[in-house]
Amino acid sequence: MFRSMVITALGVALVAGLVLSAVQALHVSPIIYAAEVFEFVGPEVSTAPNDGHSHSHNDQAWSPGDGFERVGFTVLSNFLSAFGFTIILLACMFMARDKAQLNISWFRGVVWGLAGYLTFFVVPALGLSPEIPSMEAAPLEGRQSWWVLAVVTTGLAIFSLVFLPGIAKVAAMVFIAVPWIVGAPQPELHGFLHPDAQAVITLEGLQTQFVYATAIANGLFWITLGGLTGYAAKRFIKG
Repeated sequence: MFRSMVITALGVALVAGLVLSAVQALHVSPIIYAAEVFEFVGPEVSTAPNDGHSHSHNDQAWSPGDGFERVGFTVLSNFLSAFGFTIILLACMFMARDKAQLNISWFRGVVWGLAGYLTFFVVPALGLSPEIPSMEAAPLEGRQSWWVLAVVTTGLAIFSLVFLPGIAKVAAMVFIAVPWIVGAPQPELHGFLHPDAQAVITLEGLQTQFVYATAIANGLFWITLGGLTGYAAKRFIKG
C-alpha cells in the first residue's frame, strides 16, 4: 500500500505542480518581474537608513538565473511541494475512512483540498500577506514560526469541527484564536521604502494584484490536488 501511495502521490504531484506552475507563469510571475524592476535601483536605496531603518540587499546571495533556470526551479519546487501535500492528504483520507467511515471520492477530495487551502494559504495569508520584491517585511524567523503556528492550529480547528463530538467542537474556536492572540510579526515600517513616490504607487498596485493572483493560483492548485488525490486514491490504491 505504501508503494502505491508514493507512486500515486508522484503522479498527482506532477499534474498539480504543472497546473500551479502554468498559472504562476501567466498571472503571478509577471507581477514579480514588474516589482523587481524597482528592487535594485542604486546604493542610496539598498543601503541607506530611512527614518532609522536600514534596508539592505545581499548582492552575493545565490538566485537562479532568469529564463529556463528560474522556470525550472519554480516547477521543481512546485512539484516537490505538491508531492508532500499529496502524501499528507492521502494519509488524512485513509485515516478518516478507517476511523470515521468517510468514503474516498474525487468530490470529497475537492473538499479535502479546500481544507488544505484554508490551512496552508488562506489563514496564514490573513496574518502575513503575500509579498512582492522590495516590500518591507518582518524578520524571516518570526514569519516562519507564526506561519507554522497558524497552519497547525487551523488544521486542529478543522479536525475539531469535523471529527469531535458535540460540545467538544468548541475546541475549534480555541485553536483558531491562538495565532491571532499571539499576533503575526510585523515590520518596523510598512509598505515600500523606494524614494520615488510614483514608484511606490506602482508597487502598491502590484502588491494588490499579487495578493489576488496568489490567492487564485493557490486555490486552483488545492482544488486540483484534492480532486486528483481523491480520484487516484479510490482508483489505484487498494487497502
